[in-house]
Amino acid sequence: MNFHRKANWQWFICAAATFSLLFAASCKSRVSPDGRENKSATPAAAKVATDPGIDLNCVIDHIQNPPEAFHYSYKKDSADNNLIQEADLTPDTIDGTSKDKYASRSFKGVKSDRQNWQSAWAGLTGISGMSSTIAIVNHSSATVREGTEKMNGYDAIRYAIDSSRGNTAEAGLYRVTLGDGGFEKGMAWVNAQGCPVKLSLDSEMHLKNGSVDKVHYEIEMVKK
Repeated sequence: MNFHRKANWQWFICAAATFSLLFAASCKSRVSPDGRENKSATPAAAKVATDPGIDLNCVIDHIQNPPEAFHYSYKKDSADNNLIQEADLTPDTIDGTSKDKYASRSFKGVKSDRQNWQSAWAGLTGISGMSSTIAIVNHSSATVREGTEKMNGYDAIRYAIDSSRGNTAEAGLYRVTLGDGGFEKGMAWVNAQGCPVKLSLDSEMHLKNGSVDKVHYEIEMVKK
């Protein structure tokens, strides 16, 4: 991430904090006409139950403690570097690689060897680098639930991502973080916990110096 992109994310932290406060205020428990608090599920809580959003921590959890055998891949393409991480995982083994323009590394781990296991999964967590990219659109008007279907062997919820759908408050946040004309757009399929089993996302940040920072992300988890 270059200096300008880092600076814009500092603006994002401030703007996101304000947006979170507004969102939290809108989700307070309702009060019934007789003055008693209504402790039944609010619309927001009901939405979360069927609309988990995109949880990248779930992917890292699956890498650290694989619940089943699956193939994992993560790709990040940008002007200054391309990162590709892939692995075959089982509850007891990890066999993976990580490649960028600087180096190529391989990781083999067995769960019975704690240090070996930790070293293997730690080499496959490049996905954490896109957490702020997902945070800006997750659980917002930009991410729309379209239905359910099978994807890569999993029961999945399909989301369409498009930052141009943001409401007034969200649109302001996008302008601060992505610049005028910047956007995020893509598709995601997640399991019931929000773990993306397939995701493709394009992000464009339009910087004040007139340059455009483009990044393309892909995630896949394929059940074996």
